[in-house]
Order: sequence, then C-alpha cells, then structure tokens
Amino acid sequence: MIMIKKYALNKIAVATLCLILLLMFYFVPTNNNIETIVDENNNKLKETVVYLLDDDNYVSRITTFYDEKDITEDIKKKIDILINGNDDIDKFYPLIPKETKINSVKVEKDSVYIDFSKEILNVNKYLEESMIESLVYTLTEINGINKIYITIDGEKLTKLPNSNKELDYPLTRNIGINKEYNLTSFDNIDKTTVFFLKENEDTTYFVPVTKISNVEAEKIDIIIEELKSPINAQNNLNGYISDNLELVSFNKDDNKIDLVFNNYIFTDNKILESVEYVISKSIFENYDVDEINFSSEEDKNIDTIKKDDDIDLNNMNNNANVKNKKDNLEEQEETEIIEETQDKKTNNYYAN
Repeated sequence: MIMIKKYALNKIAVATLCLILLLMFYFVPTNNNIETIVDENNNKLKETVVYLLDDDNYVSRITTFYDEKDITEDIKKKIDILINGNDDIDKFYPLIPKETKINSVKVEKDSVYIDFSKEILNVNKYLEESMIESLVYTLTEINGINKIYITIDGEKLTKLPNSNKELDYPLTRNIGINKEYNLTSFDNIDKTTVFFLKENEDTTYFVPVTKISNVEAEKIDIIIEELKSPINAQNNLNGYISDNLELVSFNKDDNKIDLVFNNYIFTDNKILESVEYVISKSIFENYDVDEINFSSEEDKNIDTIKKDDDIDLNNMNNNANVKNKKDNLEEQEETEIIEETQDKKTNNYYAN
C-alpha cells in the first residue's frame, strides 16, 4: 500500500513539474522575441540634424538620433542638444549657455517662435553670432520650417547681447553661417553657401561656409571654384575636386539642374560620392530645385541626386580620402625635389 502511495505521489510530482515547465515556455519570451522587441524600439529612433561647434570653431552639420516625437517635441529636443550636447556626438560643442531654459515653443505654419530664459544672453561674445546661426540652421532642417523668431522672457531679441548687432526678422538661412567676406564695396553684395566635408577621427560631416562678396558670377561657378580652392583645403575644408575640373554647361529647368563637366569629374572611371555630396548639398542650399543630374561631355546622365536622398557620410567610398592623401604626398615629394635642386645649385655657386 505504501509503495502504491509513493508511486502515485511521484506521478503527481512529475506531472506538476511538466505543467510548470510548459507554462514557463508559454509565458516567458524566448531570446528571439527579446531581440525582436529591441529591434522594434531601435526602429523608433529618429535621425536628426543639429549644428554644433567643432574643434576648429566651425558651426558644423552633425547627425544624431533620438525618440521620434511631434514637431514641437522635435524642436525642444533639438534645442536641448544645442544647450547640453549629446553623448553620441561628444566631439562637438553646444553654443547656447547651459543654464538657459526653454520657456515655450510655438509653431505656426512655416514659423517657429521660441521664448528663452535670460541666461541665453550669457553667451561668449566671440560665439554669439555662431549661436544664432546654429539655432536657425538646426531648426530650418525640419521640413516646412523656414522662419525663426526669438524672445527672451517674453521680450523680442532685437540685437546680439555683446556686439549689439541688429537681428533682422524673420531669421532665415539667409543670415549665412561661418561667414567669410571678400568685399571691395557695399554694392551688389551676394551670398553663396558652400558645403565642404570635414573629418573628426571616425566622423565625417558637412561644414557650410557662406561666402559674401561683390563677385558677379553664377552661384554654381562660385561653388565649384570654392570647392577646388587650395586655401579652403588648408583649413581642413575638403571639396575632393580636381584642380582641373571644369563645368562645361549648366542648365536649370523648373525644379531640376543639369550639370556637364569635363572628364576630371571622374576618379578611376567613376564620380566619387564625396564629390557628388559637396556639389549637390551646395546647390540645394542655393537653388530651389529638387534634382541634380551629373553628366560628362562623353557620358550623359551618369548619376542623379535628389534633395530628399539619404546621405550616409560615414559609409561613402573612401577613394576621396586616398586620392587626397596621394595628392598631398605627390606635392610634398615635388616640393622636396625642388628644394633639393635649389640646395645643390646654391652649394655649387659657393663652391665655385
């Protein structure tokens, strides 16, 4: 009788254990499910563009990520990064003083109205104009936002706090960024914003520079010449364009631009992504178009870049970097040969 009772109890225990295990498998998610949940959360992260200061004091176009919100929350998050920075982009520096508070944000059609606390006026006197550029360019990266209005505790900010330079409202991208002046008079002043590429360790990013001059030229010609300029290259602003590149023809038709270059647009029989990026980004900044077609004199419609195309700078081909280093090496070797020849001539002169 005792043996039968023990046998029955064992059967009940085993059955109970099996039931518990089945319930655990049913209610506890597997590793695959956990990974799926994580992936779904990552997909909710939104790519956003902010303009922060780099090590060379250029206001730079930087990409980061955060949880997607509505447009008002989007604006607040962007401004928070301009105040406090972001761990993902810690090599770049915010320009708005850290004690600054956002009192309110209001969006009306294509305009944003921001009310800050008075601490924003504590900005470094050398960075106050860059701070306004950073704010305006950051917020106008939002599709449909073109105009910015700033108040301080309810009072309109009419001039910069240190230089007392007046601010013309609405604030738009027409204020320029990282401005460089080449003026011979105050007549026929024009602005052309050129986007260069720059590197900070493993990060590649755009640096826009607004060229302000009296030069009477088509903006596309100014863009190409500035991207070719060795002076900009010396300032670590890269255009990755051959000195021999020439724009053969330029045609703007409605919302499209057709560009025809000589064969120096090619490197190893293809157009580098870096070259397409700097030319396209600069054109979209200065012309109201949605599409750019690249051609050479021999090959038509080689590539097309659209305004809304995603640009992954860190995954672009590295031929541009290789070419740039190769060119620098060749220039260095050529300089050394010239110097060596001059030294020999000098030594021979004094020997005689």
